[in-house]
Amino acid sequence: MTKGVMNAWEIEAGKMRRRDLTKEETAAIGEEMLKGTLVPDMDPRRRKNVIRTAIDSVRPGRKT
Repeated sequence: MTKGVMNAWEIEAGKMRRRDLTKEETAAIGEEMLKGTLVPDMDPRRRKNVIRTAIDSVRPGRKT
C-alpha cells in the first residue's frame, strides 16, 4: 500500500468527522488495511463504512 493512498484515506476520514484524527484512529485505519478489509479498489460507500467503523472502534464510550 502506498503512503499516498493512506494519506488520502486519512483526509477522507477527517472530512467525514470534520476534525483531525487522533493517533489511535489513524492506527485503526492502518489495521484495517493490514487485515485486508480496506483496499484501494473498493466501492466508495463500502470504504466509508469500513473507515467509519474503524474510527468508532477506538473512540471511548462507543460500543461496536
